[in-house]
Amino acid sequence: MSWLNGLIATFLMSFLSASLYLNRIRRNKSPQKFWTTLPSVGVDEGAWFAWSRAVLLSITKSGCNALQGYQDFSHHGIPFVITSTGSGAIVVLPPSQLHILNKSESQVLALQTQMESHQPRYTMGDLPVYEDMIHFDLVRNQLTKNVGFFVSMTQEELNAAFDDYLGTNSREWNTVNLWELCTKAIARAGNRAYVGLPLCRDEMLLEQTRLYATAVYGSATIINALPPFLRPILGPLVALPAKRYLAGCKKILVPFVEERLQNLKHSGEKGPDDVLQWLIFRCAKAGPGQLDASKITERLLILNLVSIYTTTYAFAYCILDLYGSPSRDDFISGLRSECQHISSRHDGLKTKEAIDKLFRIDSTVRESMRISAFGTISLPRIVAPGTELDLGKGIKVPSGVRMGIPCQAIHLDASRHENPLEFDAFRFSRSFEGPQKKHQQATEQKLSVTIDESFLTYGYGKHGCPGRWFASQMMKQALAHVVLNYDIECVGEPPNKTVLLNMVLPPTGAKVRIRRRP
Repeated sequence: MSWLNGLIATFLMSFLSASLYLNRIRRNKSPQKFWTTLPSVGVDEGAWFAWSRAVLLSITKSGCNALQGYQDFSHHGIPFVITSTGSGAIVVLPPSQLHILNKSESQVLALQTQMESHQPRYTMGDLPVYEDMIHFDLVRNQLTKNVGFFVSMTQEELNAAFDDYLGTNSREWNTVNLWELCTKAIARAGNRAYVGLPLCRDEMLLEQTRLYATAVYGSATIINALPPFLRPILGPLVALPAKRYLAGCKKILVPFVEERLQNLKHSGEKGPDDVLQWLIFRCAKAGPGQLDASKITERLLILNLVSIYTTTYAFAYCILDLYGSPSRDDFISGLRSECQHISSRHDGLKTKEAIDKLFRIDSTVRESMRISAFGTISLPRIVAPGTELDLGKGIKVPSGVRMGIPCQAIHLDASRHENPLEFDAFRFSRSFEGPQKKHQQATEQKLSVTIDESFLTYGYGKHGCPGRWFASQMMKQALAHVVLNYDIECVGEPPNKTVLLNMVLPPTGAKVRIRRRP
């Protein structure tokens, strides 16, 4: 990826600055006293410039350091420290202190920290649009409550997308880039709910939104890796591609939004039932200043960015985990049997009632997200200004210190999951197989949207991802469609789940062989 080259260049340029920045932090007596109260992982205290070297090594060693710290300290309920290029260091909390994540914003900053991860000041348009999150209010309320409304639309769009990109008649094997296929299919299905037909099939829009999402995540990764005092200098340069693709998206979407606004103003038309129209109504309630086509477009793109990119990521890894498993034949047979059974009883898989009964499919999605986590340290928090957070045992975290949870290590913990390194598609549904237990499944099976202390993909507690029901529903539809209609073989060795900084990179180079089933 081009932004990876930019990341390497950025680190080379900022080596000296990072060293000076960290040494300055270490000379500050108050934070220095705090850091010495916790064990650190990945820091060779006897070496010259120990922390500076550890920070630079954290580019590729964060994953290893987090796993090591989890084994050595988290199991004993002890927080530990790993180095970080952007903040110097992060306090990694043990699972026993997950409750700290739910403290109020007056004590622990959650929303601001999550917002910072995208570096909107540099990668996005109007910063107040991102800070005033009325678009996420829409997700929490209207989209979540009406998630079943879109099932038939997204199912129709997934069918059409796979037909368009893979053909309808060929029984021959074709080799395709899995990431590109998943991106196109998920983007079309998601945008069917967001903007409806025919715009959801506009290839130029799909390409621009894909490029924009890639540029935002890539640019934000680089900017987050920079010392804070360098971000105002290098951030705008790093984010130039993101701003260019944002302009490309707005060139297509702003006139479309303006037309919707004009129709509403002059004819009073309610307009189509889609996320964009709901967003327009929500903005109208917020005041006339929010009824600006450019602002509404940027809000729509934020929703597009955080939902479609992450859903594509999870779906692509789900295909690789499932079809790359030594037990794939048994898993596929079981999944196909379930899909055929539910489809025959519900006249297809185009209702929420039908999708909700795909318990094996749901288990497969949850299991893939467990074993293929988005990152190593997740759920970032910052101790609020003017506050000191008491962790007990004499540990008091000063204001401004960043904290996180070792999500990947928790997901791979043998004390929580049997054979945790093995992908078991039916891990969460197997205990409910059989007629005597089926009635318990709907209320007791841990679903892909269920958040608990052993599954943190969608967050934890009151800050759980509000869009997970829509994302999960779309992933289950996509996986069911693939299982029913295609044979798939992975090409070559499974891709390495490479950790860069705190992020597990998406499988952008993975290829699969695919053919349509009779």
